[in-house]
Amino acid sequence: MPADPRLSSEKSVGLGNPHFVYFFDEGFAPCSMVSIHSVLARTPGPVRLTLHPTFESKWLAPDVAALSDAFPAAQITVREVDLAPWRHLPRGRLPLAARSRLLLPSIHSGRVLYLDGDALARRDLTPLWETDLEGNCIGAALAPGVQAILERYERSRSPEARKAGEKTLARGEKLDGIDMRRYFNSGVMLLDLDAITAKGLDARMMDIEATARYTSRDQDWLNMVFRNETFVLDPTWNSGWGNPRTDRPYISPELRAHFRQSREDPAVIHYTGFEKPWSSRRPPFKIHMLTKPLERRLRARYWAEFQAERDAAEAVLGRTLWP
Repeated sequence: MPADPRLSSEKSVGLGNPHFVYFFDEGFAPCSMVSIHSVLARTPGPVRLTLHPTFESKWLAPDVAALSDAFPAAQITVREVDLAPWRHLPRGRLPLAARSRLLLPSIHSGRVLYLDGDALARRDLTPLWETDLEGNCIGAALAPGVQAILERYERSRSPEARKAGEKTLARGEKLDGIDMRRYFNSGVMLLDLDAITAKGLDARMMDIEATARYTSRDQDWLNMVFRNETFVLDPTWNSGWGNPRTDRPYISPELRAHFRQSREDPAVIHYTGFEKPWSSRRPPFKIHMLTKPLERRLRARYWAEFQAERDAAEAVLGRTLWP
């Protein structure tokens, strides 16, 4: 089972100010601005923020100026990433820009906190920044969907559960035999870049070419590279729409308890999947949700929270982010 989260006994000694990093293309730029606003609005004190766009934008400079005015304690830097060497790679369902984060060891040093542009901070992220990684290279939260599938596989005899579980285990075998019970979501990661380099994992991490062989591209690759170098974060730091699948009857009491806070009051909401809250002001009707009351309530709750954060971000930026 996942380890309990623990904070360093020497609070923030040697860690410096929190350093947040974002990578985004033109399509993910608007939601990234909302995410950035949520982080700066809730994390007090001096922080560093480095933005890594993979495109040229006429809006980025004025947006950074507006954010700097609104949050003077934040030191904001823009460093564009050139993905030209990898334009030939197949895209699949994930944008190429997502893989640019694999280049982190060549761009920064020390500790960095990476967030996907579709992640929203609901609380101060300083405790996450101060997490003791216990000598590991990265900290990341377990992927709740994978855990739910494996729980059902082990506790149910239905053909559907068996098929899904066997498919997930077979996927682990294809990913160099990794333990899918420790498969993490890479949308929020705390990385010790110095440790990654010292342990000789930097070159392997940055092998963007290799990601083309795997379904989930860079997320699969990160799980392979750091299979024995990951500290499991509490899922409250990366809760996919409130992690409703972790409260099903077939989930063990131990795993249900591990995910409880991420369902009830998460620190970071991650809008995983293809449905995104910036597609419309209100969540569209979905007939399959009629039989999933918890999922329906959480979807409505976090959809509305995104709209409120969007309005706050647009007020600071002085422009609308979406037509």
